[in-house]
Amino acid sequence: MDSSDFRTRSILPITGQVLTSLGELISEGRYRLHDAVSADPLRLFQEALEFFQRCLGLQELQLSQADLDPSTSRSRSMEVDERGTVTTKKVESDYPHAVPEPSYDDNWATIVEPVTNQAIMDTLLAQVETLTSICGLLSTQGIGDPNWIHEYYRDCLHNKLLRVEADTGRHYEAALAKAKYRCAVADANFNTTMLDVPTYESELTGAYKDLSDSNPDPQALCDSADAEIVFAASLLRASTQVMESMLDDGAKLNIIRWKHLTKALDNLTIAGRLPTAENLPRIHLRRGDCELLRRRLGAAPWSYDIAAKSASTLLKNAEIFYRVAARLAKAENAVDEEMEASIKETIVIAASAGDLNIFRERMELDRIRAQELTDEMREDGLLGEEDTRLFAL
Repeated sequence: MDSSDFRTRSILPITGQVLTSLGELISEGRYRLHDAVSADPLRLFQEALEFFQRCLGLQELQLSQADLDPSTSRSRSMEVDERGTVTTKKVESDYPHAVPEPSYDDNWATIVEPVTNQAIMDTLLAQVETLTSICGLLSTQGIGDPNWIHEYYRDCLHNKLLRVEADTGRHYEAALAKAKYRCAVADANFNTTMLDVPTYESELTGAYKDLSDSNPDPQALCDSADAEIVFAASLLRASTQVMESMLDDGAKLNIIRWKHLTKALDNLTIAGRLPTAENLPRIHLRRGDCELLRRRLGAAPWSYDIAAKSASTLLKNAEIFYRVAARLAKAENAVDEEMEASIKETIVIAASAGDLNIFRERMELDRIRAQELTDEMREDGLLGEEDTRLFAL
């Protein structure tokens, strides 16, 4: 493999990662482009997949060539002796009349790293993560056919993942990525009315079953909690008529929503207590979000009795979780999480007191971000109609 192949192999995944990150920022409303074409997150995700797939094809080709005949390289190659000293070696050309290779200064050399299954695994996982992001986008838009995503995974990734994870031993990492993908596909299918509630719930339960049966892991617990929250939020967004048509007994809906939000809260609580837990501010932020979603179940049109009777307690719990998140974020110098937690805490306090002035005082500190967060909370189902009227949103 020459250096140009190496550069191509390096540029492709980096470009794919940049496109995926940009697509996520745009889809979450955290970044805006004036060019409507460039600002289409779905197009960015699809282009990222193309780059990853090209990279994977090149990696597989180069790995197969190396396996067949490691000595076929016709370029200057690198040798490392037993002491770790790097030297250059000139490889003779197979062509008798080839142009003589120019001399090189021995002080200059290009180190070309060989392709390994570890690198291929990185590329495969990057594609799974991009597909997961596409599912999230389709879920929020409620349009498009997710079938092509399933077909892409089945035809291009499934068998390769099984083989490479066996070769690399990265079973747990692959299991996490596949569980997130499975839940995201189920949510996209549900939001495009291609999946009913019982089937969606079954997919959600099955996705993390094997992971939850092993030793508690903060990442798996947090990912599972996020999937539970997304499930409950999707059910909250769906119209009552659609939901009741998916179940024999519409009254079961409230029980299902409450159960999954409570499970998410339990998972986050366990994760936050583990010594290996990372990003504790984010964990406590999600705990606060869970309590607000549970509170929403007590309002119309759901009017779930348990949630209605516990509304003040749930608000207080959310306030505490947000306050703890803000304090932890400040200690870690996590500016974004600190601001989000602080604003959410103020919103909850204002909602509890029914006093808009509390919110207005906080708005004066950062009006743009405060307005963005209240809009996001309303879209995510954390704030209901009564809150909307209070904040005049």
